[in-house]
Amino acid sequence: MRFSKYKGPEISRIEAHNERTKETYASNPDIDTSRTHLSTHLIVPPQHYRAEAERQIREANCRVRSDSIRLVEVLFSVSTGYFDGKSPEDIRDYYQRSLDFLCSQQDERTILSATIHMDEATPHMHVVFVPLTPDHRLSAKEILGNRKKLIQWQDRYYEYMAARYPDLSRGESAAQTKRQHMDTQEYKAMTAEVRKMTRLADKITHLLDGANLLNAKGRLEEIMPLIRKLLPRIGKMKTQLEQYAQAFTTITEENKTLKKENEQLDMDVRRERQKALDSRFELGRLQEQTRRLEQKLARIPPEIVAEYCKSTSRQEQNRNNQPFL
Repeated sequence: MRFSKYKGPEISRIEAHNERTKETYASNPDIDTSRTHLSTHLIVPPQHYRAEAERQIREANCRVRSDSIRLVEVLFSVSTGYFDGKSPEDIRDYYQRSLDFLCSQQDERTILSATIHMDEATPHMHVVFVPLTPDHRLSAKEILGNRKKLIQWQDRYYEYMAARYPDLSRGESAAQTKRQHMDTQEYKAMTAEVRKMTRLADKITHLLDGANLLNAKGRLEEIMPLIRKLLPRIGKMKTQLEQYAQAFTTITEENKTLKKENEQLDMDVRRERQKALDSRFELGRLQEQTRRLEQKLARIPPEIVAEYCKSTSRQEQNRNNQPFL
């Protein structure tokens, strides 16, 4: 679960993305427009995002500034591979429960849209709401809070979801560690992991390039073990990167406030800020490398992925059927 806040002009951009109003998406090559028809709404927007937000704000008679946060977007997603073998109904049920959680925390009437995207690498849901408080104030800050409150949001969401989906796991986020940057060892480890994943993806691509009618079965037997190694690792990497992105975004906002309070930053604080900037640059590089890996995976024929899902499902079923010792 990741929050983003929007003030004005950018609202039309996120609406175009969420509601799939464009024919092509050059900035997001992960979108497969041939599968967009599989996407679905849990809440259909009554009108354009900005118009609906202004209507709710106006009817609430709350005070508003030109730079006020008018919309909050919540991205609900899972690790790559979690939905393998799951039906569209299973995916919809999962995100309906996610939406139910949000409605338990925020007035459902403020939610403009909830749409499940089925046309990208991992099914996910975008939910957009107007940050109105129960006493009719426009305050994203009060609703989302600081780093501590964001961690509480994550804790409550995990507990709510795990009650129905006990196989879910939640790692420690960078926000919980209260660190502003990844240390050198972490970055080197993640970079090394990306290199390993890239080599696996290159092997898969090489095998696909050389496949033909005569050797297809043999190539499939070579590709399957590689896919089993690669997909879970990409899912884990994406989860780690999302946790760092959320932590760094939160810390950046807090640092802006601190800077206003104290312009005379000492050298230690300056060094920490530089480390934070370096980490965000490193994070961007890792995210781009992971995105390229997913693009390579997109070349794998659907029937091969389907075979992987079947075999994974069979292995999981066999494990579940093992007697307890």
